[in-house]
Amino acid sequence: MRGSLQKKGGKYYAVFRVNKKQKWINLCIDAKKGNKREAEAALTRLLAEYNENPNMFDKIDFVGYIKKWLKEVITQVDIITYEGYKTDTENHLIPYFEQKNLMLQDVKIADIEKYYNYKAVTGRLDGKPGGLSCRTLKIHGTILSLIFKKAIREELIRDNPCQYARLPKMQKTTVKPSFYTVEQCNRLLEVSKSTMLHDMLYMTIIYGLRRSELMGLRWDAVDFENNTIVIQHTVVLQNQVVAKDSTKNKTSNRVYPLLDDVKPLLEKLLEKQKKNKEFFKNCYSDSGYIFAKEDGTPYYPSYPSHELQKVLKKNELPHIRFHDLRHSCASMLILRGWNMKDISEWLGHADISTTMNIYGHISMKHKRELGQGLKGMFSA
Repeated sequence: MRGSLQKKGGKYYAVFRVNKKQKWINLCIDAKKGNKREAEAALTRLLAEYNENPNMFDKIDFVGYIKKWLKEVITQVDIITYEGYKTDTENHLIPYFEQKNLMLQDVKIADIEKYYNYKAVTGRLDGKPGGLSCRTLKIHGTILSLIFKKAIREELIRDNPCQYARLPKMQKTTVKPSFYTVEQCNRLLEVSKSTMLHDMLYMTIIYGLRRSELMGLRWDAVDFENNTIVIQHTVVLQNQVVAKDSTKNKTSNRVYPLLDDVKPLLEKLLEKQKKNKEFFKNCYSDSGYIFAKEDGTPYYPSYPSHELQKVLKKNELPHIRFHDLRHSCASMLILRGWNMKDISEWLGHADISTTMNIYGHISMKHKRELGQGLKGMFSA
C-alpha cells in the first residue's frame, strides 16, 4: 500500500487508499516550513504499522464512540444521572479529545493522565482561571471507564486505560458549611413574611430539607389526621426540570412528624389553593404541589434560591446559599443536644459518617463550650 502527504487546515495528513476508499489520518503536525521531514517520517511509520497489521484502519474514532455511548446509556440510568453524563461529555470530554484525533483502540493510560492534568489546571468553563476539583475529575474518570468497559464487552479493546491512570496530586480543601444562628434565622423569617418564600424558608429550616425535596412536596404526602409528612418526591433542575418519585438515596425517603407550628402553616396554604382553584376555574393547573403559584403551576426549582438572594441583599443580611439553611437546621439540632445518629436520620443522610464529615467541627466546638463548665470542679 502506498500513502501520500497532504495539507489540510494547517496540518499534515497521511492519505491512504483502503478498500477503494480514501483514508485521511491527521498526523497532528503543523504544515509549515521545516516540518515536512517529520511528517514523512510519521507517514513511513504508519506504512510499517499497516504492513504488520492490515486491519489497523478498521479502528474506531474515539470521540465518535463517546457519542455512541452517550446515546445508548440514556436507557440504562435515570434522567438526572444521564443529564450529568451529557453535561460532562459534551462540555469537557468531547471538546478535549476531538483535538487529539485518537482512535478508541489507541487510547493509552498516558492519554487519560494528560486529560486529568490539563483539566486540573485549566478545566473551568465559567471564564474564571483554574481547574476542576479532584471530585469532578473522578467523575470524569468514572464516565471514561464506563465507555471503555462498553468497548471491552464489545471486544473492541482488551484493557481499560482508566484502570491504572493516576489523578494529579491536588491539595484537598475542606469546605466548612455556612449556617445561620437562631437569631439570624428568625430575622430572615421576619423580613420574608407575607411572601411564599417565608413558608419555604420555614419548612427548610425546621426539617433541614434539600431544595429538591422542598420543591417536590405534594399534598398527598401530608397526613393531617395522623400528623405526618413524607419526603418521597423530588424536583430538580439538571439542564431541564425533572420530577421523580424518588429521593437522593434510600435514607432520604423519610417520614417527619407534622409539628404543631407547621400544621397550621400548611392548612393555611391548602385553604389558599382551594380559593385560587375556585377563582381560576378551568385555567387552574391542579399540579398537587404544596408550593405552587396562584394558578396552580409549580414554582421553577431554582425559585427559592433566587428569591433568597434578593431578600438577603435588600435587608443587608449575611450571604448564604439556600442549601446553607439545611446546615443551619443541623447546627441548631447540635446546639439542642441531638446526637449525630438522630441528626443523620433527620436530615436523611446515607450514613452517619456523612453527618460527621460535614458537622463534626460544629459538634466539637459545642462540646468544648460545654466542657468549660467543668473547669475548677476538681483539684488537679
